[in-house]
Amino acid sequence: MPAAFSPRVCVIGAGPAGMSCALWLHNLGLEATLVDTEKSPGGAMLLNFLNNNWVLGQRGLSGLEMAARFTEHVESLAIPLLLECRPTRLARDAHGQFQLSLETPQGISSVEADAIVLATGTRFRGREILIGLPGFGQCDPGRLRYGPHCFTRLSMLAGKRLLVIGGGDNALENAALALDAGASVTVVARNQFRAQARFIERLQAAGHCALHADARLTALQPSPGGLLASLEGAAGQWQLEVDRVHLLAGYAPNTAFLDGILAAEIAPPLKDERGYLCGDALGRTSTPGLYVAGDVGNPAFPNVLSALAQGAQVAKTIEFDLNQTRPR
Repeated sequence: MPAAFSPRVCVIGAGPAGMSCALWLHNLGLEATLVDTEKSPGGAMLLNFLNNNWVLGQRGLSGLEMAARFTEHVESLAIPLLLECRPTRLARDAHGQFQLSLETPQGISSVEADAIVLATGTRFRGREILIGLPGFGQCDPGRLRYGPHCFTRLSMLAGKRLLVIGGGDNALENAALALDAGASVTVVARNQFRAQARFIERLQAAGHCALHADARLTALQPSPGGLLASLEGAAGQWQLEVDRVHLLAGYAPNTAFLDGILAAEIAPPLKDERGYLCGDALGRTSTPGLYVAGDVGNPAFPNVLSALAQGAQVAKTIEFDLNQTRPR
């Protein structure tokens, strides 16, 4: 009688894609281990401070609350969850087994696996975008907000002047919420606005709001009344004094760590020009045994639902692939 078939899979990243993948792997009879560098599971959901009403059956929950529910589900199944663990090396032996070395709070550890899932997500682009601007180093950091943190303490904007940098849904929704809080708002986008039409139309119809497409920030300096922003666009150059600046300029993939950990026998998985991992329709990367799930694979419309679905799909793909090598 052949030995029991129970492959081990290591999922790097404990956001919605990673936790969904681990859940499905577990339910498919595979041994899943979740690894994450953070203190708590949840990934980008931990920075979603607003209610997320886009997930069926999960009404009125913030990203933090939804992450807690997902975590409870994973923990209830005793799926190993290794937190505050930084991958330092990924090697592969002659039998195809992966060996992932980890730097943990307790020291160096390792995980063996038949397959690896990369579900490391993205990070919001922040001060690195502004750091080269003239005057930026002298600005009061308390007047600057980046990414999801722009959605906190909005009530403090009543009667204030706000500059929002970005042209997507997050930027224009933030501008709309700031208007609701009583701020006067200017929104600047490097290209054309790509947000939902409802946000654009609402802001265009509102008082105390100006939208500038194809414009950019060229300098940011302290001023007696707050911050002095120098701007450049189709209409020329102008300056604007504001009380606060919100930068909502998109995301970057968490893939740089791979460049320093892959052993010589593992070919680096293909990335696109922005550093996102390239996978096929089922999550297979160009490197056999390595799979990608969630936002790190640059889905067309990244969100919690697509991450959950991709995690499940990758688990099913791994189960199928490993079954092909199962001892008969």
